[in-house]
Amino acid sequence: MNLNILKSFLVTSETKNLTKASELLNYSQSTVSTHIEKLEKQLDVKLFYRKKYGMELTEEGLAYVKYAKVILDSNSEYEREIKGLYNKKVNISINMQESQYLYRYYNKISEWLAEHPYVNLKFKSAHSNFYIKEEIANFKSDISLITDEKIINSNLTAIPITEERLIFVTNKDMKDFKLNDIQNHTLLVTEKGCSYREQLEKILYKYSFSTKQMIEFLGIESLKKHLKNSDGIALLPEFIVADELQNKSLFQIDIDVDIPNLETTLIINPESSKQVLESFVKDVFL
Repeated sequence: MNLNILKSFLVTSETKNLTKASELLNYSQSTVSTHIEKLEKQLDVKLFYRKKYGMELTEEGLAYVKYAKVILDSNSEYEREIKGLYNKKVNISINMQESQYLYRYYNKISEWLAEHPYVNLKFKSAHSNFYIKEEIANFKSDISLITDEKIINSNLTAIPITEERLIFVTNKDMKDFKLNDIQNHTLLVTEKGCSYREQLEKILYKYSFSTKQMIEFLGIESLKKHLKNSDGIALLPEFIVADELQNKSLFQIDIDVDIPNLETTLIINPESSKQVLESFVKDVFL
C-alpha cells in the first residue's frame, strides 16, 4: 500500500475538497484525484460521492478512515523506533581467526552489518589460549569463535560449528614424502598460540624433530603468498587452501602421521544482556 495514497485519502476526507487537499499536501489536484481513484480500485469500493462543490464520504469511505489512520500511525511509530535504533549504538566484540573471517564469514557478516547500521563490530584475536574464555566469562568479549581440539567451560554456552581437517601443503607435488623429511624443509607458521601452529609443534615435539628454518607470519594471507612463491611447508586447515589445491598452485603432502581434527566452536556468555547478539549469532553462524 502506497502511504502517499492514504495521505491523499485522509486529507480529502477531512477537507471534502480536492483543491484544498492538494494545497495542503503540496500535490497537484490531478495527483490527489488519481490517488483516490487508485485506492477505490484496490479496495473495489466507492469512497466518495462526487458533488458539484465538493466530496462526501460514502459509508465504505467513512469505515475506511479509521483503518487508514491505523496504517499511517503504525508506520510513523515504526519510523520513530528505527531512528531510535540508529541513534542507540551497540558495540559487539568478537574473537575470530582471520582465516575464519576471510574464508567463511566475510559475506554473512557484511550483509548483517548492512542491515544493522547501529552496531559497531570489533574483531579481536582468537588464538586457542585460555584467556579468550576468560574474556567471554568476564564480558570483555561478547562471543568467540575458537578452533581447538576440545572446548570445555561449563559456565559458557558452547555451540559446535564445524570440524577442521588439517593437511600439510607446499607449492610442489612431492611424492614419497616421509615424516622425517619435515626436518629438511622450511616450516611456515602463524603467530604463537594459533591452533594450527600448536598441532605442528606437537608433532615436532613428539618425534623430537629439529627444524631447518621456521618463518612466522602475522596473517594467513601473507603465509599463503609466501608458500605459493617460495619453498616451504605449512600445516593448514583444508578449507583455507581448497581453491589452491584445485587449481594446483598448492599441493597436499601425504604424510603418515596422526593429526586430530580441530573443532570450531562458538562461545557465548549466556548472561549477556545484548539482545542483538541473538540475531548476529543466528544470521551469521547458524
